[in-house]
Amino acid sequence: MSEPSNSAPSSSVAPTAPRADMIQSAVSFLADPKVQSSPISQRISFLESKGLTQQEIDLAMGQVGRAVAGPMGSTSAQGPYMQPYPMMPAYPPTKPQRDWRDWFIMAVVSGTVGYGVISLARRYLYPHLQPPNQTALEEERDALTAKYDEVALHLEELEQTTEAMSKGLAEQQSAIEESVRGVNDMVAESRAREEQRDKDLDQMKKDIEEMRDEFAGMFDRSRKTQQSALADLQTELKSLRSLLVSRGGLSTPTPGVTTPPTASASDGKNAANDAAASTPPARPAPTIPAWQLADSTDD
Repeated sequence: MSEPSNSAPSSSVAPTAPRADMIQSAVSFLADPKVQSSPISQRISFLESKGLTQQEIDLAMGQVGRAVAGPMGSTSAQGPYMQPYPMMPAYPPTKPQRDWRDWFIMAVVSGTVGYGVISLARRYLYPHLQPPNQTALEEERDALTAKYDEVALHLEELEQTTEAMSKGLAEQQSAIEESVRGVNDMVAESRAREEQRDKDLDQMKKDIEEMRDEFAGMFDRSRKTQQSALADLQTELKSLRSLLVSRGGLSTPTPGVTTPPTASASDGKNAANDAAASTPPARPAPTIPAWQLADSTDD
């Protein structure tokens, strides 16, 4: 039973190129005189046990034959001619025989490896290759449904939050716009008030200047009026004194009454009364009509 298994691999071995180092070693071995005395079959078996192919053995034996033929041709006169070694037919290399122990070890190792592979496949690969049952499918479906409901709830909450934020932002924007409008109105009103105040100040300046000019004119007119009234009063007093002197019949002249230029109409009236009181009651003196006295006091 072992021969067919040995012959099958040998027929499938592809020819390889000769190895020069192995051939050289074989040539050295075959050229040894001690080796040449041994049978050729033993030499071939030894070379095959060293791993040489039949082609390499033939090449080595050919080189040894040519090396031996050269010296023998040069000494042909001294001895008989020796035939070179004949070329041996090419035999396939013999494979080492396997006994029952090798097969037992191979079987044990193969069985152990196969059992390990099967165990790993059952543990890790088979659960993934086995189709899921109805319960697992229902559980997975329920889990997906719950997950979908949770996602939908989150989306609804997010939508409500977004809507509330949008409404709050709109209200804030409206409040900001209202505040901006109020500020703009206040600024415009303040500017209008400032302009009106400037106008009022200008008008007040004009009014004050006009009043100052008017008061100055009034003071001038009043001063002129007082001066003219005083002049008239002095004239009346002088005429009154001359009249009293001319009609009083006094032997001595009555001292004249002098009125300061700044005396008022009441002082003139008092002076006239004093002059009338100092007149002697010997005879009635002519008096000034009441209407003339009233006019003089009014002036």
